Amino acid sequence: MTAYRVMIVDDEAIFRTGLAHLHDWAREGIEIVAQAANGAEALELIHAVQPHVLITDIMMPIMDGIELVKIVRQTHPELKIIILSSYSEFELVREVFKYGVDDYLLKPKVTPEELVALIRSSSKPTAVKRDTSGPLLKEPSIMLSQWFEQEELAANDRQELQQQLPKAQFSLLVTNVAVLQSLTNASQYELEQYILQQCYEYFARTTHIAVFTKQYVSVVLNYDAEEKPNLHPLLLAFVKAINKQYPALTFILSDSMQEIDDLQMSYARQQQLFAKALYFNERRFIIEDEIKLEHVDVPFDHDAFVNALKWLTFNQAKEQLVDYFSKLQMVQGLDEYSLKRFIQHIIYTVMSTLEHLHLPFTELGTEKLVWFKRIDLATTLAELTDIIEQFMAMVEQQVSEHQDQSQANTLNQIIDFIHDNYEQDISLAELAERFHMNYSYLSWYFKQRTNENLTAYINKVRVEKAKELLKYTDETISQISTKIGFSEHNYFSKVFKKFVGMTPIEYRHANSGPR
Repeated sequence: MTAYRVMIVDDEAIFRTGLAHLHDWAREGIEIVAQAANGAEALELIHAVQPHVLITDIMMPIMDGIELVKIVRQTHPELKIIILSSYSEFELVREVFKYGVDDYLLKPKVTPEELVALIRSSSKPTAVKRDTSGPLLKEPSIMLSQWFEQEELAANDRQELQQQLPKAQFSLLVTNVAVLQSLTNASQYELEQYILQQCYEYFARTTHIAVFTKQYVSVVLNYDAEEKPNLHPLLLAFVKAINKQYPALTFILSDSMQEIDDLQMSYARQQQLFAKALYFNERRFIIEDEIKLEHVDVPFDHDAFVNALKWLTFNQAKEQLVDYFSKLQMVQGLDEYSLKRFIQHIIYTVMSTLEHLHLPFTELGTEKLVWFKRIDLATTLAELTDIIEQFMAMVEQQVSEHQDQSQANTLNQIIDFIHDNYEQDISLAELAERFHMNYSYLSWYFKQRTNENLTAYINKVRVEKAKELLKYTDETISQISTKIGFSEHNYFSKVFKKFVGMTPIEYRHANSGPR
């Protein structure tokens, strides 16, 4: 079956690679032979790759889709053109149709079935006249991106790659651009162009191919043994230049390889490798040999952590976490996903263990989502450690404030009880039992917060009430003594004189008022 050769032109790398891997095109007799980021790039490639169908966006930098269609219609009139557009570009679609576009698709609604139907209806590959003076080529970057994404490498593609990469050794330099998309509003087109510029700047004398896939940007480096010593400083300079513009990007350099087939296996390891990159913190250039892929179990004593929380010994809980992260750092024990889920589990554990205190952070809502979002966006172990330390500090602060408030409430309750029950025989043992405190702790607690002895305070309240009764009633000293909680009026007189400086009788004579 003759393949329909298709070229995709769009300034968004994610969309191009997404479209290229949207479907098993080979099964439909369709071959994606090239990708370009704008019209100017497309014009440079068209003659070499000789597509049957050109699928192009309209809005692109340098040369837009309208200008591209105008030129292609003159230079390659046999080429079938499908326009990609968004809802807001309808007027532009109408304009570009004047120049001979065959059909169009709405970007948000592209489906494999619709695209297959359009390609087949738009072109008849066996009937197209084209340059047959040389073999039909596919752009090497496209071959590699399709191969890296687990597609089979056709024999002629393998031969073409071996011609493009003729030297004895290979290395793969890879960065995870998905990280950049989650952290910034960086333009896909600008990122791609910047990386290509830096490749040209630093690897002009080194055989290389830049490969753009859904998640990664890879640079395949091909060199002979004598070139290898000079490669390392170039790599460092290249990464430094990229990081000036995109500081969040981390690069991993593979081991040297002798066979071209090893490139696909190296690419397949990238997800595992980048899952351990967070242990290198701010380092942006990592050698694959430095990454420990094997699983090392680092146990965490969950019961001890929960007990520390229950006893509100936060220093112990924090020390346990710091010690655990330190051990993880040494052995690179968990991959990024597992470590982030562990930290989220720690937050849930803290919330559920302290739920009975009804603190603000225990409410599962916006506060929790903010912490989880910060965890998801973190790219280094240092960041994750800072996040959990900040969370634990917030918890400790809220617990401290809660305890202060709770203790203030308890003090007020004790004072209210004394004022409401001073006429009763109030014992410290009774108060301690009522307020769920140890007898000795109750006396210490009251003294700490009022600077008064608890027994003395009870007597002071009784004496103040006695002063009112002495001034405004004719009740006897014995009656007043009994009324305010003293069983013996002689003891009452002694206590009264201690607080007031005179006996109850002397106070009555000195403060005679209307009765």
